[in-house]
This record gives sequence, C-alpha cells and structure tokens, in this order.
Amino acid sequence: MSRKWIVRLLKYGITAAVGGLMTWSVLSLHGYAEAATDAERYRILADAFTIPGVVLMLCWVLVWVSNEGAFEGISYAFSYAFRMLIPGGSKNPERYSDYVLRRREKGRLKGVGFLFFTGAVFFLIALVFIALFYSVFGG
Repeated sequence: MSRKWIVRLLKYGITAAVGGLMTWSVLSLHGYAEAATDAERYRILADAFTIPGVVLMLCWVLVWVSNEGAFEGISYAFSYAFRMLIPGGSKNPERYSDYVLRRREKGRLKGVGFLFFTGAVFFLIALVFIALFYSVFGG
C-alpha cells in the first residue's frame, strides 16, 4: 500500500474516530440507555449523529474560509499589536498589503476534504434516523 493511501486512511480514520467519540458522548449524555420508546431512541440517535456531522462539515467550512483570506485582517491586527507591545521592537511596521502577499506566498492548507466527507457520512446517517423517528412518531 502506498504512503498516499496510508495517509488518507489515517485522516479519515482519525476523523471518524473523533466523530464516533462525539456520537458516543451525545448518546451517553442524553440517556440513550434509559430511553423508553422507539421514537425517543431514534431522536437521540439522530441528535448523536447530527452533531458530529455538522461540526465536522463546519470545520471544513472554517478552513475553506480561512484559505480564502477571511481572517487575514484579524491576524494582521493581532501581529501588529503584539509587535508594538514588545519594547525595542521594529520601528518600521509591515504594511498590510505586504503582510497579505507574504501570507499568500506561504500557500494555503490543502487536503482537508476528509472533514467534509466524514461529516457528510455522519449527517446522512442522522437523516436515516430522522426518517425512522418520523415514521414511528407520526404513525
């Protein structure tokens, strides 16, 4: 097996394990073992899979937005404030345009699609439990 596939399996596996840990946490916190009816069990299962699915997909969105430069202004402001607080620091602060160009030269974070796809799988499982909930609850 090539190194590329091993890295990919590790990314997906660790992310699925984190999502599974979140699912288990929600199940235990919401009292799945004490659930009396099937509708209540399906509701708890839907919640338990929805939360990690949405969190993982939103983490992907956060990385994507960051790669587009949405946080460069905030990052520049904090670095500028930090440099000004250090005594004897640089007398010529870096201009914002130079800062943005330097940050873009470093490159962006790539290969984070595993967050979206793993989250989507959790969310699809949640949709199945939502459908089961409404089939039991409504009928």
